Amino acid sequence: MAAIFLIFSVLVGHVCADMSQAAYVWQRSWSPRVELAIKTQAEQIDGLTVLCAEVMRGYQDKPTWINVLPNWELLKQSELPINLAIRAGEYSDSFEADQPMTQCLLGEVRKALASVRAAGLEPAAVEIDFDCATRNLEGYAEWLRLIREELGGVPLSITTLPTWMSRPEAFADLIAEVDHFVLQVHSVQRAHTIDSDALLCDPQLAQHWTLQAARFGKPYHVALPTYAYRLGYDDSGKLVEVAGENASPMQNPDWRYRVIRAEPDAMSSLVRTFRVDRPANCLGVIWYRLPIGQELHNWDPQTWRAVMAGRVGGDTWQAHARTSSGGVVEIELIQNSEIAAEPPEQILVSWGEGTALAWDGQRQYSVITSPDHGLIWQWPSTISPPLLRNGTRWTIGWLRMESAAELNISIIHNDD
Repeated sequence: MAAIFLIFSVLVGHVCADMSQAAYVWQRSWSPRVELAIKTQAEQIDGLTVLCAEVMRGYQDKPTWINVLPNWELLKQSELPINLAIRAGEYSDSFEADQPMTQCLLGEVRKALASVRAAGLEPAAVEIDFDCATRNLEGYAEWLRLIREELGGVPLSITTLPTWMSRPEAFADLIAEVDHFVLQVHSVQRAHTIDSDALLCDPQLAQHWTLQAARFGKPYHVALPTYAYRLGYDDSGKLVEVAGENASPMQNPDWRYRVIRAEPDAMSSLVRTFRVDRPANCLGVIWYRLPIGQELHNWDPQTWRAVMAGRVGGDTWQAHARTSSGGVVEIELIQNSEIAAEPPEQILVSWGEGTALAWDGQRQYSVITSPDHGLIWQWPSTISPPLLRNGTRWTIGWLRMESAAELNISIIHNDD
């Protein structure tokens, strides 16, 4: 097996040079926070791919669309290469030029080009994002030929799915229509039951698909995730809801929930691997999506910058006691790592002599008694813990002692 891998590595060619890192801006509405994120993080990245429009099937299968209004002047000031992204929704009918969906897509490409050029900005490329069914790759190639005619000399790119490579000839014909492509290695697994194993991005599979894509000889980027999504399951354990950043904070009391997220340490490991050894035609990474801060299901900007640099989280959490008025002792957690992390599952508070008169948990923590003068603050197994950024301070509960006592507070790790 090692010999086969060595031969494959020689065939595709590998590089150790530093790599490009770009990001997607995928918001439909450009808020001040989106614009501030671009301003403050432009120096950290090598380019942006900006959502400009979405085309989808509407009432009675008639095409409809959503136009996004990026701040072209801000993007111009960033001096970054800007790709224009057009998203196409689910579609499996004819891809011929005279079809309404085809005409709508071509019209949005023309509008995006006219809009950016009216602002005095020439796009680096147009990228089509379409989750085409693997069986329809030939039809998608026809779309790309038609789009190419609208672009003149502007390069054309597409996002691709790993499953498409299961049809190597059709995939090769598809990417022959573009100048480069993006290999999306995230959001390819879905936990259909509450107990199913699922990863938003499996690092081993990502590396495998990256090597597989290299065999086709076309330049490409690998799309890595920064986001998370919430899964809801009914009382039978069946998946009934998949929700992203725009999910309602309200939850069905009869359902159970879990969160599947991009794990910062795992993505940091992939960055380090790609920097040291990646196929020569793999140009680098593009992140989905640019963190703008204060997002429920996305990394914070500090975490993202650390992952881009290939760093990992160190000693993360510190627990200590703080005496408040009336002799109540509050238990507080402090997140010290630059990379966002989940709160600890268990915190043990113990003492040598004395008696605890009362106690309670906060922030979803419950309290269970421990032998030999102790209490354990326990995170519930039915709730996915959030990722908490550097500097987060959580008061997770309190206790009242009968008399003053020296408390020992420790975090119980999974491998303890």
